[in-house]
Amino acid sequence: MYMAGYVVSGFILAGCYAYSRLRGRWGRYERIALTISLTVGAFAAIAEGPIGDWAARDVASTQPIKLAAMEGLYKTTKGAPEHLLGWYTGNHLKFAIPIPHVLSLLADHSWNGRVQGLSTVPPSQRPPVNVVHWAFDIMVGIGSLLALLAVVYLAIWIWRKRLPESTWFYRALVVAGPLAVVALISGWVVTEVGRQPWVVYGVMRTDAAVTGAHGIPIGYGALAASYVVVACGLGWVLRRLARAPLDVSAETPSELQPA
Repeated sequence: MYMAGYVVSGFILAGCYAYSRLRGRWGRYERIALTISLTVGAFAAIAEGPIGDWAARDVASTQPIKLAAMEGLYKTTKGAPEHLLGWYTGNHLKFAIPIPHVLSLLADHSWNGRVQGLSTVPPSQRPPVNVVHWAFDIMVGIGSLLALLAVVYLAIWIWRKRLPESTWFYRALVVAGPLAVVALISGWVVTEVGRQPWVVYGVMRTDAAVTGAHGIPIGYGALAASYVVVACGLGWVLRRLARAPLDVSAETPSELQPA
């Protein structure tokens, strides 16, 4: 989640300055701001690859039914395939694109590794498969696209010592910020919905953890109100900063020319 936070914040900020470039505002300030935010987001997006590999093996070991729901795997399988897309119905994932053995590789780095299926537990102990499966596909799909965008940026930056020049690259950056938020939320759906019906996996069910404490609404209301105050304060500060003139005295005349 730390890395995901850097991915989201990095690509959202980079998308703002990419939009500025597309609108013709491309001075020294915008270039430096985009470079810093995109570099952070790019390295974090690439780091999500090995982190995701570790997370998959951890889930396979500690929450195997969550992994089965992520892939719509009903029967325990050796050499289990990875499934892209598809709809789970009748204990089967229909219309999916299978990639042989990949799920076993992700689960324990074994070509013919054994992956536990949904059939090993009663239906009452299974999460809603389609919600978990699609959230997982969305998270991985967007994460892969962000990593690809990061590789393109870093390759041009390292080998050509400049920022990319393609207009399509900056259009992709504008879209990448909101997509990173969608991937983040999808990851939380996988984490929380995939664990159901357990609040503590295999120990306490969610329905057993529900509390009737009278102070909960008050505490929640206070927390929500504090977030509203912080959000309003942030908006006010950002508007003040946006209205302040930038110091462009260090820029050369050529840098001040419209793009």
